[in-house]
Amino acid sequence: MMRRFIVIQALAISAIAANAQAATAGASDSLKLDTLNIHQLQEVVIKGQLPYTRLKGDAMVTRITGSTLEKAGTAQDVLRKVPGIIKKGEDLEVVGRGKPVYYINGRKVYDNDELKRLLSDEIASVEVITNPGAIYDATVTAVVRIKTVRRQGDGFSFNTFAKTEQSLRTGLNDPEAQVNVNYRHKGLDVFASAKEWQYRTNQWSDLGQTTTDISTGTEIFRYEGVLKHQWRGIGTHLTGGFNWQINDKHSVGAKVDYAISTKVDTKERLAMNKYERGTLIESVCSDGHNWSDKPNNTLVNAYYNGSIGKLTIDFNADLFFTNDNTHQLMKETANTTDRDIESVTTSKNNMTATKLVLAYPIWKGMLNIGTEETFIERDNTNNSQGTGLPNSTSKVNDKTYAAFIQYGVALNAKTQASLGLRYEHAYFDYKDMLNPADNMERSYDNIFPSASISTLIGKTRIALAYSSRTQRPSLGQLNNSMMYHNRFVVQQGNPKLKPSIENNVSLTTMFSMFTVGASYSHYSDLISNWSEQMNDEGMIRVSYKNIDKPQQQINIFATANKTWGCYTPQWTAAFVKQWLTLDLDNGKRTFNKPMWVFNANNAFRLKKEWQIELNSEFHSKANYSNVELTNNYWALEAAVQKSLLKNNALTLRLSWQDIFQKGNNDVFIDYGSYNIRQTNTMDYNRLILTLRYSFNPARSKYKGTGAGQDARNRIGATAK
Repeated sequence: MMRRFIVIQALAISAIAANAQAATAGASDSLKLDTLNIHQLQEVVIKGQLPYTRLKGDAMVTRITGSTLEKAGTAQDVLRKVPGIIKKGEDLEVVGRGKPVYYINGRKVYDNDELKRLLSDEIASVEVITNPGAIYDATVTAVVRIKTVRRQGDGFSFNTFAKTEQSLRTGLNDPEAQVNVNYRHKGLDVFASAKEWQYRTNQWSDLGQTTTDISTGTEIFRYEGVLKHQWRGIGTHLTGGFNWQINDKHSVGAKVDYAISTKVDTKERLAMNKYERGTLIESVCSDGHNWSDKPNNTLVNAYYNGSIGKLTIDFNADLFFTNDNTHQLMKETANTTDRDIESVTTSKNNMTATKLVLAYPIWKGMLNIGTEETFIERDNTNNSQGTGLPNSTSKVNDKTYAAFIQYGVALNAKTQASLGLRYEHAYFDYKDMLNPADNMERSYDNIFPSASISTLIGKTRIALAYSSRTQRPSLGQLNNSMMYHNRFVVQQGNPKLKPSIENNVSLTTMFSMFTVGASYSHYSDLISNWSEQMNDEGMIRVSYKNIDKPQQQINIFATANKTWGCYTPQWTAAFVKQWLTLDLDNGKRTFNKPMWVFNANNAFRLKKEWQIELNSEFHSKANYSNVELTNNYWALEAAVQKSLLKNNALTLRLSWQDIFQKGNNDVFIDYGSYNIRQTNTMDYNRLILTLRYSFNPARSKYKGTGAGQDARNRIGATAK
């Protein structure tokens, strides 16, 4: 489960991301130049230490098998040590490109917890793509492809994963368990998995908000308070499917993922004082309880993969459904008037998506052409009592049509290049069933070019790439209904949001143990959280807007990894800086403070399959959009791991996270005449014990890559 960073206005601030505006949307499988054996491209291998990394076309490829990372733990433990990837709190990011889309054996990963269930010794290699081409959805900014070790033989196999997570702040313990089974006979694979989980987390915050006179800067309203936030979830995730390898040229398959949260609730206690021109006028204590009626989502994927002569065909179809009913009860006790709040929000989403990719070898390369279509229907209602806010009922139709072409070619033994073009037509229809005057209908037509070239100069591999991307607002950001947080704050979406556009150019070099990269991005119409005073009593509305000034950003990173005996370090340093000046209601502001990132991962491989780790994450104070991170973040983790039994079938791992309890993020957000400050204490100081056992492990042959991943992310899964 993703740990939540809660701001009083429920701002989804994840400003620690070097490029968090990159939506975690999905993409299709990438250009497979490496399948052209007759034009096998020369690669430079970084020798002299393990693991070794090479630049191959548009990807940095790191071999895991036989390296010091082979026993690192899980896929998540491996990825944080791969050049180009850094760990930010609970998340993994590609430096300067934000959260990537993951693939395992060509299959999209929809639940990132799967990275915690995949053992490192099952991974053959990891590929990192920082500038995805035209075949990928235009919202994708980075891709990580994981290829597993190929297993042989028929029969039954299974593996189990169990985890217990102990919070050292609260004493709460959360278990998790999963069983995966697979039966293989000749060309037929049948597989299933079941997962049960529980997770609880807490956050403690000190809050402050100030509203000033636009002309004089004199304070009008000030709010001071403390917040305690508790979240709990219990759920089940079931998966089943098959893959049938009909012959060497044709395969089909289907799978169903069903997730339901049997219990989801949030409890918040907020004590707030309101001052007007320095005089205390109101003290409010809010006790809130939110819960959902077993939110669930279902994903159905079917695929065909085959070839006719030299033509290869890859077709995917997806259906995705979500249902959620959220209840809110809040009791406000004040020295003025008390208030009881009740509300119910219902949302239903249906998505259909298809994708077709055709590939044909031409000259020294491969030509890929294809189409992708996505259709979303969303119904949303919000009914509340005691808030004074209007009820709302809305319907959304969202359609996207895309066509793309990409050609990759080996120019000679040292150089390869690719060119791509993607066209997307997006249509959006918003209907307010209670207030037709707010209805909105829009369409966008965009062309997204991409290009890359990679060559070898001496012993140095150099890759240069360009791409144009977009970020579309989520359906929640477009929702015009108002949500009540307390008598001082409401939240509302903005159906007038426009997609933002990014143009990015990147350069990556690799020599010996070093990888160095740099990129430049230009953003227009960047989507940002935005708050403003909505009446003379100082009530604040939290919403979203497109920033009318362009944002520019550079990202520079360097990694080094080498093995000395039993010791394998992997060090990363990064510099991220934006240039942004905003015309706020009380004057201009610049938000140019850069972020420094220093991550050090240190592993010691000992005899008898023992491994000890000491890992550190640091990022400095910085600006992101109009947000300022006001503290330095530092988290230290220690881990010990032991593998047992034949072929290391049993692995035990114990880790201690955020040892010194410095993994917190404090923020200051400047909206001009209104600003927010918040200091936070997070529930990250934990002991985690994991167990993994594998019997006759089998590599999945499932080849479905999925379609409409961007749409699924914009909808948002309601259950894990």
